[in-house]
Amino acid sequence: MFSRSFLTTLLLSSLVAARVVPASNGSCTNPVVRKEWRELTDGEKAEYIRAAVCLRGLPSEKYAEIEAVTTRMDELVWTHSTLQPQIHFVANFLPWHRWYLQLHEDLLRTECGFKGTQPYWDWSIDADAQNMPNSPIFDPVTGFGGDGKLTGSTVPGFGRCVVDGPFANTNLTIAMGWPDMNVRGNRLHCFTREFNSAEGSDENGVTIIGDMQVTAYNSRVMNTIYGFDNFEGMVMMLEGLPHAQIHSVIFGDMGPSTSPNEPLFFLHHANVDRAWAKWQGRNATRLSDYSGFNDAAETVSASIDDEMPILELGEVQPIVKDYMDTQAGPLCYTYTDST
Repeated sequence: MFSRSFLTTLLLSSLVAARVVPASNGSCTNPVVRKEWRELTDGEKAEYIRAAVCLRGLPSEKYAEIEAVTTRMDELVWTHSTLQPQIHFVANFLPWHRWYLQLHEDLLRTECGFKGTQPYWDWSIDADAQNMPNSPIFDPVTGFGGDGKLTGSTVPGFGRCVVDGPFANTNLTIAMGWPDMNVRGNRLHCFTREFNSAEGSDENGVTIIGDMQVTAYNSRVMNTIYGFDNFEGMVMMLEGLPHAQIHSVIFGDMGPSTSPNEPLFFLHHANVDRAWAKWQGRNATRLSDYSGFNDAAETVSASIDDEMPILELGEVQPIVKDYMDTQAGPLCYTYTDST
């Protein structure tokens, strides 16, 4: 099995195509509220899942030259994967993903009739309870299904599949990504997860799930992040520890740069966005605190006036400063706080 260092290194190295409807026109007097998954009613959960399934069934409108892009969701996946070096472990990680989340929410509304708001998954609750594998987020009826299971199939990409919940292998075949991390490249495969604690496999070759490394994303870690007094220090730890660890311990389709294939990606990143918003705290200084570099080599300094890359995903190039505040510019939302 894979070592913890291998999983993390691979994630970090590998780690929409829409008519955008702005959340506001620069005036936010009545922000919508993004809720934690556990705060939703069963009806609200079902409605979000319905819209998420819908988006994965709509035909693509962009990237006609890319054979693997066939659905609206594929457009988001392709963009995230292609831009990986420009949106991870660089300054715009948080504002870019804030833009991306809003775009996804807008797509659910305009393309699939969604009436709610993007929920978030506060994984620190499950970490504090030391019960991550049994989080209600993985419930097969009111959640997103559970761990992948060995199927016995010898067809590449179909040997380990999520077999319960609304995104099970009978409902979702994915065109991009490489759930078999030994063989890179896009291929048709079932939706897969591989819960792990980076302890390898047991004597029967079964992945050791353990506690899924909950000490990397519990309240203690989050409070340390909230304690930073500058953007650079805060985002470095937020992206490098709880954010990356969630990708690694769920693994499967959550592992590579095509991770938006995993439906939980958007709830996960909504929680990352919430953490940033909580750190900002409606404080004028922190709402404009932005620094760092636009490249991994740290040769190009970042500016709050920088345009963010989006490829073919919109008519207007988003600018960092417009995505610093969840209640200003094109944004108009806030979060409940379950911590």
